[in-house]
Amino acid sequence: MDPTYIVLLILTIIYVPFYIWVRRSPKAAARGLVKYGPCVMIKTKWGTGMMERLSVYKRFWKFFGALSLAISMFLMVFLILIIVVGISNISASLAAPGIGWEKGLAIPGLNPLIPIHYGWLGLVVAMVVHELAHGMQTRANNMRVDSTGVLYGVIPLGAFVEPNEEDIEKSSRRAKLDLYSAGISVNFIVAVAIFSIFAVLMLGNVSSSYGDNTGVYAVSSDSPAHSAGIPSGAIIELVNGEEYFYWEDHTMTYSWEPGDVVQITYLTKDSEHTADLIWGLFIESVTKDSPAWKLNESDKEQCESDKTACEPEKVLYKTFILSINGEKIHDYLEFLSFMQTTKPGETADILCMTADGTETFTKTLTLGDNGGVGYIGIGTSVSGMSFTTPDIILDTGRNPIYGAESITTAAWSMLTYIGGPLKGFSPIPEVTHWWYDVPLGDMFWVLVSVLYWIFWLNIMLGVSNAIPAYPFDGGFIFQGGLSALLQRLGMKDEKRREKITASITSSLSLVMIFMLVLVMAAVLF
Repeated sequence: MDPTYIVLLILTIIYVPFYIWVRRSPKAAARGLVKYGPCVMIKTKWGTGMMERLSVYKRFWKFFGALSLAISMFLMVFLILIIVVGISNISASLAAPGIGWEKGLAIPGLNPLIPIHYGWLGLVVAMVVHELAHGMQTRANNMRVDSTGVLYGVIPLGAFVEPNEEDIEKSSRRAKLDLYSAGISVNFIVAVAIFSIFAVLMLGNVSSSYGDNTGVYAVSSDSPAHSAGIPSGAIIELVNGEEYFYWEDHTMTYSWEPGDVVQITYLTKDSEHTADLIWGLFIESVTKDSPAWKLNESDKEQCESDKTACEPEKVLYKTFILSINGEKIHDYLEFLSFMQTTKPGETADILCMTADGTETFTKTLTLGDNGGVGYIGIGTSVSGMSFTTPDIILDTGRNPIYGAESITTAAWSMLTYIGGPLKGFSPIPEVTHWWYDVPLGDMFWVLVSVLYWIFWLNIMLGVSNAIPAYPFDGGFIFQGGLSALLQRLGMKDEKRREKITASITSSLSLVMIFMLVLVMAAVLF
């Protein structure tokens, strides 16, 4: 059984009797333990003294309230756009394999993408600053803070500050908006500040002796490179005694053919090595319902004699592409360059070779449409190696809009940067650390990792709270903003206005939560 499931099961077994005791025992409330739906609120007075001292600067908190509202509205619109784009691409998400439900939980120890030590530090910082901001705006607007604490349900779900409900009811709409937007904006501001430290100040002064060399940042299992023992993080020096460059501005002249056995000379952190392997464009994956996936539909005779040939994922999966329409394909850059010359609807004759090099065969397909360019629907590597250069890795780690040429591509680049942990970028893959000349040695990367996860978890907590739905902060901000709009439009009856805004916000909450769950389910499962 997956260790994640085992840990979750053990925590559940422990939590159930604890929850029952909190629900039934009068001693629990006396100790600050209160049931909250299926969860337990652990109430304390921690931090209230600090809130009291810092909240006296009224002018600052009034200015900060206006800034917080602007940041929160921006993030709310940004999040809505992400969800809408996700819904519009739901079919593509369903076609791709899910990343696993546990990766949808931003909980260190349960999410395998988040290191438990860095993750918990980042999560604690994000929750504490979020709730302290709520608390300080509460006091700055003359509302009492009844308690602070942690919301617990099998696992810690978050921190909280509990303002006095009567004070909130009596407060102005502006005070409520200041309160609800404070946590979102502080998470965002902290994330920007931390990013400036690790990306601009620290990574901005890093360089590599191997800047333009070809680097291997990942090696897939069951591939020729994996069988040859080439590790992730290797620097390729020579292929058949010749320098090999993997960057678009460099033109390669190959003295070997796709599918030939070549000798690779590569560097690791400790020494130089050589390995022999079959060289070529290797198909790692086939996209569902793509032209490559549907290849078997035109293979009627072979399907009748060999039923396994009718399994779509086995048509091209884990094979080499040697040429397309007679054009030799050595690597991904040549493949990409060739595909740019094709049009949707054209026929492609693909010469393939099995992974062990024992058999070649030709498949014919009709190209799909990828924005006016021909499309096959395959994920590829070079013999199982995903290539980059140390300079490219460094630039993507310190610049969220690296390579962007427009506002649209810049937005997509930022989303890709936030999704970096899915591909091992946090922000620089650990296996590539030795490529760079840094001060303090390994301690430098420890500091970068600590700061990165504080940045990442602040972004996650701030953005997720901006969703315009109850019980998130964004839901209350949306309701307050809608109430202000209706008042300006002439609706003076406060009770009627609040009833309408609450009803609209509740309806929107259901829609947004449903859309969010739909997108997450498509990605995770």
